[in-house]
Amino acid sequence: MLRYSMGLFLASVAIGISAQTSDHGKPVVKVGEVATYAVNLRADNRLAEETVTITSVDDKLIKYITARSDRTPADMEGVSTAEWSTIQSGSSGSRFDPSYPRLKFPLVVGETWKGKYEVTGLSGARSKADIDFKVVAKEQVTTPAGTYEAFKVESSGWVTGVSWQGSFRTTNTTWYAPAIHRIVKSELKDYRNNRLWNDTVTELKSFKPAP
Repeated sequence: MLRYSMGLFLASVAIGISAQTSDHGKPVVKVGEVATYAVNLRADNRLAEETVTITSVDDKLIKYITARSDRTPADMEGVSTAEWSTIQSGSSGSRFDPSYPRLKFPLVVGETWKGKYEVTGLSGARSKADIDFKVVAKEQVTTPAGTYEAFKVESSGWVTGVSWQGSFRTTNTTWYAPAIHRIVKSELKDYRNNRLWNDTVTELKSFKPAP
């Protein structure tokens, strides 16, 4: 079962970032970085692996290829702003207008922001999202790639259909590690009719710097 909002999560979590800034400042991304993630779709009792390769970087846009063997096509292009606000998901192909602001730099504990955007899926289905974000802590988090000191960002809000009827509540917790300037873990949950519908955990398995 394909989860629509999983694209919101994977589009932004599957990112390779290298450090040339302060520990909470705007990241610098390099062509050729490769990151691999373990994806646990717990609602579907299914595991997947996702590999993200940075293909193009300029002052405004970052482009990357997201590869997954469990989908067709296996490779999809993602596009983000220079600060990793998602324009096009590399996981689902969905487009965001304006972009989806998963992180906001510089990251500071206590900082809050709001995201309001429209999402158009590959099928043409349209919806609107209204999401609140907050940097709630800086703490240690352990993933298959290691243990990191990370900023913990929590978000919650609603996704409402434009071309379809209904709405659902969504929550997401993201850990961003300044030491490697990347998202290392994320937990996404969606609720429909007050019941858990989507429960996806994605964790960093490995990171290969640009050659």
